[in-house]
Amino acid sequence: MSQINKYLLTVAGTFIFTLLLIYGTPLRYTDMIEPTIKDIDGATFYEKFSKDPDNYIFIDVRGEDAYNQIHAKGSVNKPLHTLYDERKILPKKGKDIVLICSGGRASGVAYSYLQHYGFTNMVRIDGGIEKWIELGLPTESNRLSQKTEAIKVSYEQIQTCIL
Repeated sequence: MSQINKYLLTVAGTFIFTLLLIYGTPLRYTDMIEPTIKDIDGATFYEKFSKDPDNYIFIDVRGEDAYNQIHAKGSVNKPLHTLYDERKILPKKGKDIVLICSGGRASGVAYSYLQHYGFTNMVRIDGGIEKWIELGLPTESNRLSQKTEAIKVSYEQIQTCIL
């Protein structure tokens, strides 16, 4: 056997061994390098967002109740558990996806989840809504809609009792 054939056989064997080692063992489930999360200061983001909101999709990943109590102005509520379906709709190019939650953990989970599906156009608000409020940035509340719902339910209960 010639030297070239031995060399090619060694390269092919090494390649096959490496594939078997990675995909045939639990090594495929480990991350050699921990993924990084890009954070942005709330004030910096809001300044950019105010100038051109069409460049961003500002997502609050908290639950609906927390979102209705108070949320960053301009954000839309897409709770963490809905991202499985939302990932098929969200753009991977053209707009930046900005994630916010209470303190940064849930939006970090959302960030990593979307990153796993190939999203690279994301940033997380540093410190979440807590820091957003601390910085005095604008917030909104849907408490009126909650009170309206409570009144509606109470009215329906009264009607049921009367009948």
